[in-house]
Amino acid sequence: MKRIVLLLTLVMGITALSAQNTKRHERMSPEQFQQRQQEYLTKAAGLTEQEAKDFFPLYFEMKDKQKAATDEAWKLFREAKNDGAKEGSYKEILDSFAESQLTSARLEKTYLDKFRKILSDKKIYEIKQAEMGFRTNMVRDMWRPRQEGGGSPNKNRQNRHNPDRPF
Repeated sequence: MKRIVLLLTLVMGITALSAQNTKRHERMSPEQFQQRQQEYLTKAAGLTEQEAKDFFPLYFEMKDKQKAATDEAWKLFREAKNDGAKEGSYKEILDSFAESQLTSARLEKTYLDKFRKILSDKKIYEIKQAEMGFRTNMVRDMWRPRQEGGGSPNKNRQNRHNPDRPF
C-alpha cells in the first residue's frame, strides 16, 4: 500500500512539473509581445498617455524596419549553419551581417530626431534603458516560471530592470 501511495505521489509530481514546464514556454503572438513591451516601456520611462500615443507608432515602425534589415542576414547565417557553407560564402555572410547592423544603427539615428519632437532626451534615454531591462526580463521569464517567492537568487540583480523601481 505504501508503495502505491509513493508511486502515485511521484507520478502526480512529475505530471505537475511537466505541465508547469510546458506552460512557461508558451509562445506569445507578436501583437502580445508589442503590447507587453509598450506597457513596460511606458511605465519605466513614465510616459503620459499622449506621449505614448504619439511615440509608439514611430517606435514600432523603426523596430519593423530594423527587423527587416537584419532578417536577410540572419537567414544567411542560419543557412550556413544548417548546410555547412563553403569557405568563400562566410565572407558574404559576415559582410551582410555587419551591413545589417550598420543599417539598423542608421535607422535608430534617423528616428532619434523624430523621437525628439515627441519626447525629451531624458525620456528617450529612459526608454533605451528600459529596453535592456525588458529584454532581460523576457529572457528570465522564458526560463523561470513566475511563482510567488520564486525568481532570481540575486534580488539586487533582479530588481535592476524593474519598472516599478524609481530610477
